[in-house]
This record gives sequence, C-alpha cells and structure tokens, in this order.
Amino acid sequence: MEGEPQSPRFEWIEVTKGIGITFVILVHSMIPWLNPVTIHLSSFTIAIFFVLAGLTYNNDRHRGNLRSFAASRGKQFLIPYIFLYMIMMVLFLPLSSSIDSAFTPVEVFLWFLYGNGPPLSASHLWFLPVLYFGLMLFVITDRALERFPYYSRWIIVVIFPGAGLMIQSLFTPNLAPWRLSGVFVAATFVFFGNAMRQYKGLDDWLSSSRVRDLAVFLLLSVLLVLISDYNGFTDIAVDNFGVSLLIYLIPGTIGTLLVFSASSALVYSSHFKKLFMALGRNSQELYEIHPVAFYLVPIVALPFGLPLIGLEHSTLFWPLRFVLGVSIGFIMVKYLITRNRVLSVLFRGSPRISTVNPPKETSPSDV
Repeated sequence: MEGEPQSPRFEWIEVTKGIGITFVILVHSMIPWLNPVTIHLSSFTIAIFFVLAGLTYNNDRHRGNLRSFAASRGKQFLIPYIFLYMIMMVLFLPLSSSIDSAFTPVEVFLWFLYGNGPPLSASHLWFLPVLYFGLMLFVITDRALERFPYYSRWIIVVIFPGAGLMIQSLFTPNLAPWRLSGVFVAATFVFFGNAMRQYKGLDDWLSSSRVRDLAVFLLLSVLLVLISDYNGFTDIAVDNFGVSLLIYLIPGTIGTLLVFSASSALVYSSHFKKLFMALGRNSQELYEIHPVAFYLVPIVALPFGLPLIGLEHSTLFWPLRFVLGVSIGFIMVKYLITRNRVLSVLFRGSPRISTVNPPKETSPSDV
C-alpha cells in the first residue's frame, strides 16, 4: 500500500484509527478508576493498532528491503519516543522538588535505560517502542518464512505468546526490560492483522447482508463482554495481561473486528466519517500529546471555585479530562505540531507539515 494514493476504499482504516485513539483517551481519562468501561475497552483498544500495523504491511513490497522499512518506522516511532521521554525527564528535574513523586530524577533516567517502568507509573510513551519492535519481530519472521506457504506463519500464534509468557515469568514480579513480553504479544496481533490482509485485502468489513452483519456484531459483542469481564483489566505498559495472556488475545482480536465493522459502516455517515478520519490521520501525535490536556482540568475548574490540587487525577472529573484530551489535544496537533517542522520531527520523526490535501493512507502501522 505504501506509495499508493488515498482512496475512499480505504477510508474505513482511517476511521478505525480515529475510533481507536478516542477509546485510548477515554480509558486514560478514567485510569486508575476501574469500571466496566475501562475493563472492556482495555481488552482490545491497544490491540487495534497492532492489528492495523499487520493489516497495512505490504509483505511483497517490503520483504526485499527490510533495512529501509526498519529505518523508516524507526524514525516514525523511536525518534518521538526518545526525544519526548528526554523532554519529560528534563521537565522532571526542576519540578521534582515541588511535586509529590516516589521517584528521583536519577531513578526516572534509569527506568528510561531499562526501557520499562516506573512500576505502576509507566509513561504512555511505552506504546511507541512496543509497536516498533513488535512490528519488526513479525516482518523479520515473515522474511525468514518467505519460501514457505503463508499458513506456516500460524506457528507464530504458538511461539510468540509462549515466548511472552516465559519472559514475563522470568522477570515477575519485576517488569520485563523494554517490555519484551509485550513485544511478543504485539507481534502476535501484527500477524493477525497481516493474516486478515491475506484473507480479504484492505476491503471493508461489511457483507452484502446488513442483517447478517448486525447478527455477527451482536454475537461478537456478547463474547467480548463475557471474555474481557473474566480476564479483567489489562495494561501492557506494566506487563498486565489479565488472568491469562492467552485469553487476552481473544478479546483483543474480537474487539478489533468489532471496530473494523463499525468503521466500515460509519464511512457511509458523512459527519462521523469526517470526525473520526480527522482524529485518525493525526492519531500518533494525538496519542503522544493528549495527557498534557489532562493537566488543564484545574484551570477549567478554577472559575467554579474548585481547588487547583488533585483534580487532574480525580475520578469525578474523567468526562472533563476526556473532552479536553480529545479537543485540546487535536487543536494542538492540528494547528501547532503539524505546522511546525521542529515539533513535527519531535512527535512524528519527520517534518510532516499539514497541507490542503489529506495525507496518503500509505503509512502502515500509523498510530
């Protein structure tokens, strides 16, 4: 798909990313409050982007030049991860004496080198290297199995989760360095997405029968609720896969298929399509910047006579955090980050400047 122009045929992919980033911000706005919304959404929201990475990966195009592909995706994901994390550490130095934190600046730096942590306080930036290394793990495996039938790659479903479980058990109760267990889980979802590509290409997920589509959607929704309720809240950032990593793969896949189906239908609704495509096209930058908007909650609440301290984390104010995370985050991305070359490099790895025409669909694994 890389190098091909944007086509209405693939708009559902951008809508999917828009729905996915909306769910991510919603979950983040509620954490650490655990409730049915966070439990069920956490079971598949992050998996959506791993599956999309595999779905949009063009095997034939990139197998012959993995070095170029690795460099391109490294710029997109690792440059923002390194620079944004460094900025966070620099800001932490003058603020560490005035904020209530269990970690010193030196400890935060050591966690950065370790590639995981601090425990229960991991930065949301964890997603970028896990997506990159998970994608690369899959494409290297795909290249190694190039001369074998595609179905031979289904061994990934056994080997990768098994490796993830082994790594998790080796480091428990500590976190695995560079979230290696999560990388293998991400690579498994990337394979699922690529298998979907082999099955039906990049066509949308609607059939000729709306009744059948609705029946399948309802059935999968029930299964998702039941399985994710049993597995509990999940958070790859801290190596938490719920009751079982293997069970986590099920709602992750089911939830992704549900969003694929919903996105395929929303493409026919002009208002929803415009909204979610706008979010989807800027989903990586929006993911990276949205937590900043959460700290605006006290400022918004100040005219109502509410205290300035603690509101940004209060469970009562999650709706305000969610609205600010989406709206202010999008405004910052749309009118600041994508219009400044330096900020674009920091958040995207390249000087991505907004233009009148929409960006190409071609960037596999965009957040």
